[in-house]
Amino acid sequence: MLNQAYHLLKECNLRITPQRKAILEILYNYRGNHLEVENIYELLTVKDNNKRIGLATVYRTMELFEKIGIVSRLSMENSSARYELIMYDKLMHHHLICLKCGQLVELDDRIAEEFKNRILEDKGFEVADKSMKIYGYCSSCKR
Repeated sequence: MLNQAYHLLKECNLRITPQRKAILEILYNYRGNHLEVENIYELLTVKDNNKRIGLATVYRTMELFEKIGIVSRLSMENSSARYELIMYDKLMHHHLICLKCGQLVELDDRIAEEFKNRILEDKGFEVADKSMKIYGYCSSCKR
């Protein structure tokens, strides 16, 4: 997967800098998580050799990675955006988001497919991109 990201950077005539490489490694090591830029920055600064990466560099890098299709950005209602490395072999998925604690749970696209198709067909809507965010309360917070 990292090789795919490196290849994409080269295709876009972008250098594979030590900072970009370190950020990609964090995203790869924490794949399946939805990290805020600040989380990525904290994880980077834990490594002794990466203390020279600034927070602004992480923000710019994530914007670049989103633009060229390395990461997916999940905008949140009341908190910072979260990012995840796009898994080229992974099915599209959706998110259940707890309004109290902010927990994110991935929902496989196959589960939501019938629901989406019925609504889209009923409304006569053509899909350009499909991503669903369902807000509610996780099992811990609804008690």
